[in-house]
Amino acid sequence: MPPQKEPPKKWKAPKGPKPVHHKQRNTIGLGKAIIYQRTKENNIEILPDGESRFATDKKEDDWVKLRSITQENHIDDFLNSAELANKDFTAVKRNQMTILGTSSVGTNYLLSEEREKEVSLEILKNQNKLVVPRRPEWTKDMSKFLLQEREKKAFLEWRRELAVLQKNNDLLLTPFERNLEVWRQLWRVIERSDLVVQIVDARNPLAFRSIDLEHYVKELDDRKKNLLLVNKADLLSLNQRKAWAEYFIKNDVPYAFFSAGRANEILEKEKEELENIRLGLSTPAQAKNNYDDGDDDEEEQEKKVFNTQSEDLEEKVRILTIDELEDLFISEAPEPLTLPLSAGEKPKLQIGLVGYPNVGKSSTINALVGAKKVSVSSTPGKTKHFQTILLSDDIILCDCPGLVFPNFAHTNAELVCNGVLPIDQLRESIGPTQLVARRIPKFFLEAIYGISIQTKSEEDGGDGIPTAQELLTSYARARGFMTQGFGSADESRAARYVLKDYVNGKLLFVHPPPNADGTIKTYDERLSFNKELYTIDLLSENRRKQIIQAINASDNFDLETFDLAKDLSKISFSSHIAGINNEQSTGSYHGGSQAALVSASDELNREFFKSNGIKGIQTTVFHNKKNEFSNNKKHKKGKKLKVRNVK
Repeated sequence: MPPQKEPPKKWKAPKGPKPVHHKQRNTIGLGKAIIYQRTKENNIEILPDGESRFATDKKEDDWVKLRSITQENHIDDFLNSAELANKDFTAVKRNQMTILGTSSVGTNYLLSEEREKEVSLEILKNQNKLVVPRRPEWTKDMSKFLLQEREKKAFLEWRRELAVLQKNNDLLLTPFERNLEVWRQLWRVIERSDLVVQIVDARNPLAFRSIDLEHYVKELDDRKKNLLLVNKADLLSLNQRKAWAEYFIKNDVPYAFFSAGRANEILEKEKEELENIRLGLSTPAQAKNNYDDGDDDEEEQEKKVFNTQSEDLEEKVRILTIDELEDLFISEAPEPLTLPLSAGEKPKLQIGLVGYPNVGKSSTINALVGAKKVSVSSTPGKTKHFQTILLSDDIILCDCPGLVFPNFAHTNAELVCNGVLPIDQLRESIGPTQLVARRIPKFFLEAIYGISIQTKSEEDGGDGIPTAQELLTSYARARGFMTQGFGSADESRAARYVLKDYVNGKLLFVHPPPNADGTIKTYDERLSFNKELYTIDLLSENRRKQIIQAINASDNFDLETFDLAKDLSKISFSSHIAGINNEQSTGSYHGGSQAALVSASDELNREFFKSNGIKGIQTTVFHNKKNEFSNNKKHKKGKKLKVRNVK
């Protein structure tokens, strides 16, 4: 009987660590990008029934087409420009190509006041050259392919003109929208809207206003109207609103002050009270008293129709209510210009809302509609599609996606502080934080955060304004934000909190109107314009109670004579330690002794000059003094040898 064959053994993977395949370093390049693009195009797909399917056009989802693109690297910019121009490229091995270009991203360093004034004058000279892309002329008989080709060509020419403008005039352009699909949404809104409303942030209206967009609206139809809606006006004081109202009136800009956040709060209170009435928890009279101020004269004033042509400045600076805003839209808009589709239908007034991301377009629509029909998010660019909302039987609201218009800027830090660029995706935070530290006074930063910011002394080159590192280090140590390993302050994490507080209005700074010649105000004038915003009354309730308690506990101050700017450093509350910048201080401790805020140079100077009052007494000349270790010859070598012999 022949011997039986053993069954073949199954192959087993060898034990031990798996081999690590090193990733090729040069994974990004123009040639590889083109090769990868060609492999994805013109693929032949075999269906289950044996037939083949061949696709020539690349199909993308709507959310991919409408995503906002404000910054591109050189390779993406090159490929997208080539796609707009319908140019084809072939990658050849061993053929190197270098792309040279200027980046449109602003610098993170701040400019001096003299340089800032020079840049502002250069911007004024070229302001009329900064335009928005125009949609080429089209007709209903034109094919879709021909219209898209014309739009691509016009958009490409517009981008080239901006690049030439930036290069020839040595100007800095802010990141702007580079996705053609988003601009197409704007074109549709402008074409069908009778009244185009630009929503801007009240803290810096001119940074969010596009003057050329207003010209473009008039180019399409001279009967169309423009309106500037200054949102978040509740953050401004009465004097600040008066200053901006005088500027708008002088420059013939139709405007209105509004606060979508306050309007939505009133709506929520009214809904809550109506729900309590329905459940029998309160009566209608009690509900009215809960959200009314009780001032009948003010209530009658709020019911008046807002008149844009009024000469009364007090009337021009009023923050409109929801009903007044709707009445203003109707009074400012012309007769409906778009004819209805059916013959028997009544024409409707169409109002387009346009603006930067995070200026409050969706919140304004929520206030007007009175229901959450539009989603609201703190992330810039939440709205992705062109939307139409029926406000009433006669009015249609057209909501455009948040769009970053091209504009001149001094630094990229301004865009971050204006809320245009998302803070969570920020890599360099020193520039924006330094801008916040320069605009918000040091005493108010300490009061609102309850921290002590130790700055450099004048001998070390300090000027009393904290640097970004000093602010972030103090904030991080007070909150316990420490990095792993060495345990230093986590500045990047602290910067996200500080910048978000600035964008949300917790750290408030309002830009004043420019001078008569168009130049910006000086640094001191800007600080003086915001002086009345930094008081105890504008702090949060908990922080205000802590400071008042510290004032009452002190024998040197009372609440009536206390000056927040001068006397804050002399009281202690929360993590704020009195006298941290005085010479007697040896450092304040936030989160433990390892997180002490101590200036090394000040400590060395203090220890050195303490020795002035010490007198040295020497009875014997130091070189004649006998060495007290003279008896130990040769460092006790004999004793060491004796111990070795015993061992």
